[in-house]
Amino acid sequence: MESNRHTDTTDEPALQALQRDPAAQWKAFLPIAMVSIASTLNSSVINVSLPVISQALGAGIGVVEWVVMSYLLSLTALLMIAGRVGDLYGRRRTYQWGILAFTVASALCGLSTSIGMLIAFRTLQGAAAALVVAVAPALIGEIYPPAQRGKALGLFGATVSVGLTIGPPLGGFITDWLGWRYIFFISVPLSLLSIVLVRRYLPEDHTHERPSFDWPGSLTLGGGLLFLLLALSRGSDWGWGSPMTLAMVLMAGGLLALFVRVERSLDNPVLDLRLFRHPVFRSAAAAGFLAFSSLFSQTFLIPFYLVQLRDFTTAHAGLFLVAVPVTMAVAAPAAGALSDKIGTRGLCMLGLAVLGISFVLQATFGVDTSAGWIVLALVLTGLGIGTFNAPNNAELLSSVPRHRMGNASGMMGMTRTLGMVVGVALSSAIFTGVRDALLNGGSAAGSAEAPHAFLAGMRWSFLAAAALALLGMVMVWGRGKGAERMEG
Repeated sequence: MESNRHTDTTDEPALQALQRDPAAQWKAFLPIAMVSIASTLNSSVINVSLPVISQALGAGIGVVEWVVMSYLLSLTALLMIAGRVGDLYGRRRTYQWGILAFTVASALCGLSTSIGMLIAFRTLQGAAAALVVAVAPALIGEIYPPAQRGKALGLFGATVSVGLTIGPPLGGFITDWLGWRYIFFISVPLSLLSIVLVRRYLPEDHTHERPSFDWPGSLTLGGGLLFLLLALSRGSDWGWGSPMTLAMVLMAGGLLALFVRVERSLDNPVLDLRLFRHPVFRSAAAAGFLAFSSLFSQTFLIPFYLVQLRDFTTAHAGLFLVAVPVTMAVAAPAAGALSDKIGTRGLCMLGLAVLGISFVLQATFGVDTSAGWIVLALVLTGLGIGTFNAPNNAELLSSVPRHRMGNASGMMGMTRTLGMVVGVALSSAIFTGVRDALLNGGSAAGSAEAPHAFLAGMRWSFLAAAALALLGMVMVWGRGKGAERMEG
């Protein structure tokens, strides 16, 4: 799939010994799980603290939201590049540097004295997180042979769910009792301990011939994704037809088109476009993007439904929302382990079917829907994405040669974060369009028709999310039964 200039960067005898030793595998998995929890915690604790940060640093809502946005933009723009860095320069080495940079950036965020400093250090933190997020699944793919990858990736997904579950309540507690700066400091000791464990338990990198790094491809890909994310995330505020949004879209399209042209002419591109000729890689990447687009369409709207329409407190709404990551934490390891035995295609389709059904149920929510019905629908959401994600990730990793696992790993992260942004943008556009049309452009927002308009907008958004899940099922079906567990 690539010229003979590629190189595998991991100590082969040590890796083979590791794959035969279950105890050593779990020791190697431990620091990866710890870093996953630390990085996920760092993302999930921040939202609940934004009002306090805004007041402490004297920043308005329009400015303080960049504390979240700057992290997301740098993370997503650099994921594919970070995965390729791991392929070329050693995955353990890249992972260690990523953890160290993330730790330093976290400490600097906590020490920030102005909103500008905090946003700058959050941008650095997102870049560091890209090294960690992009390389972690590739490391798991090396530690565990293909027949055990589903189980391992399922457990890795469970660690993400743990961070998502405990993040909001922990963030609220830390902010109330210690101050907002400590939400950044909490990840420092866990990350430092992880570096020690990585050095002790993960096989060393042994790089031989090292191809030159693809700077033109990296710059055009990173820039194109950055402009695309800005357009998608800010389009509703700027106006989808505004000159600013259109300029962002044109810049994104131009840079990404240039990226494709550059990559086709290189022997060692940052993203080998020939990977997309593989039906499994292509369908798994597309299905992952569609699944997370549909998931975050729901994630964006449900809190507004619970708090604004149903008048639940934020604490009560949080308890409802915990149903999704808790169910994911249970479903992901089980689905991953089962996929090692029966294959991935059926489980991926089942997960997307359950996900779509959960959105159809949520489209029926009204002003007096019972708490039990709400919880059932949210549990099905967690069950669906948990059943889908680990088998799909295992299939994506297994569809590429080992020296391209960083590419596949980066693709996992990029489809997830791009799906998140697209899902929120799509959900917001549909919801706002339907609601405002029923309220005569929003002029009747305080009228008796407002709840009806809110529910109508939410209903169409959830039905669109269900359609995305259905399209994901079509992509999985298209990979065919015989396409499972291919190695390049």
